[in-house]
Amino acid sequence: MDTTSLVLLSNQMALLRSVDVISNNIANSSTTGFKREGIQFETWMSRPTSKQSTSFVFDKATYRDMTPGTISTTGNPLDLAIQGKGYFQIQTPTGVQYTRDGAFRTDDQGQIVTSSGMPVLSDGGQPLVLPAIATDVTIAGDGFITAQVGTSPTRAQLGKIGVVQFDNDEAVTPTNNGLLTTTQAPQPVVGSNVLVQGAVEESNVKPVLEITDLIRMQRAYEQASNLIGQKNTQMSDAIDKLSSVSS
Repeated sequence: MDTTSLVLLSNQMALLRSVDVISNNIANSSTTGFKREGIQFETWMSRPTSKQSTSFVFDKATYRDMTPGTISTTGNPLDLAIQGKGYFQIQTPTGVQYTRDGAFRTDDQGQIVTSSGMPVLSDGGQPLVLPAIATDVTIAGDGFITAQVGTSPTRAQLGKIGVVQFDNDEAVTPTNNGLLTTTQAPQPVVGSNVLVQGAVEESNVKPVLEITDLIRMQRAYEQASNLIGQKNTQMSDAIDKLSSVSS
């Protein structure tokens, strides 16, 4: 394969990777707390001679757009949206992971869990349990949970939702079920206005923009394919002509 075809092929591979990333964004445009991903390209230059150079393109890495999504009211008192930086801590079978998806509920044991049933952890790293007789559950902006328990004349404090942050959000990587993992040490988010009760953060994906980018990438991929086809046809014709002359 000649240099021109190799350059076009490297462009095609980068475009195909872009299509995959954009398609994943579109698929998660309605996923609570999802952050869109982008792709970073880099050019590698080859210099076979001092007077000649060839540039190849490749995808260097993906990055996450941490722009906040719209906070939407749900009316569910256990739903929580994070304002600003931060993640909820979730206990999974493989260890603690993190999420910004605050669509929570209680399970049969009264534990506050994610929509897939994994326990949400307190600021001390323990599961949060609401008594069966607890009513009028309130979660303050700083994460403290209070409720009316039975006929007690005073409201009971039932724990505190743990919200943490990391030095480098780019080093927090997606796993599955809207969860994220990192090797960084979590740091508590401190503040009196961190959480919004009865609301969730929507995905920050803008479907119209993503679909426009997808169409643009697909067209560029088709153009590269056509150019490779034309180059191969030219080469085949040249070989046929040389064969006829030599015979």
